[in-house]
Amino acid sequence: MDLGLRTALAHILWLGGGARTGKTTLSRLLAGKYDLKIYNLDWHRVREHRERLDPVRHPFSLAWERATMDERWLLPSAEELVERTVASWTEGLGLVIEDLLGLPRSRVVLAEGPGALPWCVAPVLTSPRQAIFLVPTPRFRDAVLSRRLAESTGRAFDDTTDPERASANLRARDLALATRIAESCDALGLRCEEMNGSLDLPAAGALLEEHFRPYLPEVPNV
Repeated sequence: MDLGLRTALAHILWLGGGARTGKTTLSRLLAGKYDLKIYNLDWHRVREHRERLDPVRHPFSLAWERATMDERWLLPSAEELVERTVASWTEGLGLVIEDLLGLPRSRVVLAEGPGALPWCVAPVLTSPRQAIFLVPTPRFRDAVLSRRLAESTGRAFDDTTDPERASANLRARDLALATRIAESCDALGLRCEEMNGSLDLPAAGALLEEHFRPYLPEVPNV
């Protein structure tokens, strides 16, 4: 990425990492305290980016959209799921960047979601303090997922022919991806924090607040 793009995105903060680490909850906590604008990568991916997918730029994303639930979660191995996920999220970051460039620069933006992968985000940073990545331990990941399922109706992957196997594949993918993210952060000099349940919500929020301090308003909103 060129210097001009990094400068244009210098007001963007990135919260990425593994699935089921509480990124969205923590983003809302920090945004509410400092009046940040939240950009949720998952929300835009599902509701807006589908209409902008291009066969040349986004082949993996289009293949995912056209696949059945069994083709998504049962037929691939866990390793293939990781590669497909990484490829789809990586190629989709261009749409994220296009969106972020269209936002006013007068307000700090917190871009959050698992699609904010460290190797994608690193080239658009002016400082490592603009990004932090959270990865779950297996136990923490399972606890978060169990709590979310308990709050919803039905079982996970009821629309596949083998929900238990699909859930196992998702778990294997999540944990393998978390390992890759942590290794990438180490190689790139970016901060990665393991979420293991030892921090309550205020403490986890304080961790993000400390990391992003140079970009936050001096006076909180509340």
